[in-house]
Amino acid sequence: ELMVERDYSISLHPNMNLISFYALPENGNVSVVMADIEDNLGWIVGEGQSAQNTSNGWIGALSNGNLDVSSAYWLKMDDSDLLGGTGYPYNVNREYHLHAGANLVSFPAEGSFDLLASIPHDVVDNIRAIIGEGQSTINDGADDEWPGTLDNLEGLRGYWFFSDSDIDFSFNLVGNSG
Repeated sequence: ELMVERDYSISLHPNMNLISFYALPENGNVSVVMADIEDNLGWIVGEGQSAQNTSNGWIGALSNGNLDVSSAYWLKMDDSDLLGGTGYPYNVNREYHLHAGANLVSFPAEGSFDLLASIPHDVVDNIRAIIGEGQSTINDGADDEWPGTLDNLEGLRGYWFFSDSDIDFSFNLVGNSG
């Protein structure tokens, strides 16, 4: 597998931030990835796991594991900050494995991409809704347009994908920018 590195820089605001990574450092442990902002970070929550920043260090299920480039995370910030780093592998063809229900997922590429053009045609009907930070869209059955405020998917942002079944897919990103 080709190990392509990418820098990332995520602007964070006070309170809740829904983020993801398109690449992570070799040591993806919460304490390593969040080291530069941990004085400002109260906790991090992923799908079904979390870690809290305490005076004795990180505690919780996520504190002993590595962050995942396929997942997204809620960060509770005290103040504005910037989370930067370099990671790999940068793979816009990353395969996602969604289960029926709510899935907290990353977006695998730098930039902004048209939402409907990004979701493969063979799985688009299985996605019932997508929620990002402060925006959402619903699949109402119309092929060309989903109502809501979420039109583009962006690198370094996280999303809740609501699926009606177990599906595997990679985003369609070639020649598609938002």
